[in-house]
Amino acid sequence: MVVKLLSKKYSLPLLKVFRTFIVLFLSFSVGSVKSQGVLNSISTRVIVDSLSNQLVKFYVSKESALKMSAYLKKRYEEGFYNRIEDPYELAGMLTADVNSIQKDEHFHVEYNPALADEVSGNIEDVPKMVNEKLELEKSKNYGFKKAEILSGNIGYLEISAFSRFNKYSKAAADAALKMLSGTRAIVIDLRYGKGGSPEMVNYIAGRFFKSKTHIANIYIRSENSTIPFWTVPDTNSVSLHSIPLFILTSYKTFSAAEGLAYSLQNLKRALIVGEITRGGAHTVTYKPLSNGFVCDIPFGNVTDPVTKRNWEGKGVVPDIKSEADNALEVAEFKIFGAAMAACKDSTALNNLMWQLNYLKATNHPFAADTTILKVFAGNYGINTLSFENGKLYFQKSGMARYCMQAVNRQEFIPVGNDSFKIVIEGDTPKHLKLIIYNDDGRIEMASKNRN
Repeated sequence: MVVKLLSKKYSLPLLKVFRTFIVLFLSFSVGSVKSQGVLNSISTRVIVDSLSNQLVKFYVSKESALKMSAYLKKRYEEGFYNRIEDPYELAGMLTADVNSIQKDEHFHVEYNPALADEVSGNIEDVPKMVNEKLELEKSKNYGFKKAEILSGNIGYLEISAFSRFNKYSKAAADAALKMLSGTRAIVIDLRYGKGGSPEMVNYIAGRFFKSKTHIANIYIRSENSTIPFWTVPDTNSVSLHSIPLFILTSYKTFSAAEGLAYSLQNLKRALIVGEITRGGAHTVTYKPLSNGFVCDIPFGNVTDPVTKRNWEGKGVVPDIKSEADNALEVAEFKIFGAAMAACKDSTALNNLMWQLNYLKATNHPFAADTTILKVFAGNYGINTLSFENGKLYFQKSGMARYCMQAVNRQEFIPVGNDSFKIVIEGDTPKHLKLIIYNDDGRIEMASKNRN
């Protein structure tokens, strides 16, 4: 159309008018394209109003929600939001303003058009979306990051998040806990644990009780209803019902991870070791706003049936306070101490002492004098000690070769193997004796061969 107008012969004044029209038209057209994803006063007002309405309708505290809503509208009228064109900046400012009324670690506003479509139900291929989410959870093993047996037969389970509870996440939880069911004690590491499904928290907690146990209530203000959470008795791994349980925490531990720690602590089922946690006890859900914005609204308030309170804003206070980096070692020493105090058999007690020394040597390596290590090197019957690159190596004829970690000046343990240790006795290079202590009680001795 514009091309046709320009192709005709018009007077100079009229051409100027057309040129002005064309410039305005093109400017408007380009501006319309750019405005997709860029804010203006109208779209910003809709976002602010929508957020205010969602807070008043769903936020856990109606009194706080009304204050938040009033403050947001006041800020809009004063022009604090209209100057913002970057949607991410607006999301950050709205989050900060709401939290200035009442600090809530769970609440945030996010500019995320894809998520906005999802929570609004504007999805063309729902099965594809569901499958993608399942694959993502599977790639993270449903939050079960690590399960292993530590020195002294201590079970260790690191949980990074609490996946949605379904047959797949349940199977992952069962496999991890079954692996640890024969251990002396279990340490659940939640130092980097985040939020997730209350149902998964309830399921994991339930594995440690032999009878139906009430662990939490969640009150939903918008529905004026309370959802109780009770564990279901498990009969597959009964040893888990009485096994000593320790939970590690840090200031990063948050939300559902805090819920598991708080419930098991108050039910006297676990000892918490570490730092005071972050303090987020509300349950949340995403709500759509407009123009690609969503907000994570805390809509449910957790109450512990024992304390009648929760950890919101206060965090979970550990039974044994420790820096997060040292929490595992503190728990391990506590477990060893209890086991040794209860031990009546001298052989078993010696084995515990052995394992404890192995733990100490692993966590706090002894700096052995390389001059002494060179003296220790040599053949002891069918056994060989060799010194290479500043380290001592042990090998029995026909067996694997191990790098040895010093426990002290004369005692050494093999790296990666806790089935034996060696002690070297003697006061001169020509009168050295190698003693091998095996975990089955056997003791082997051999003097250093003389050249």
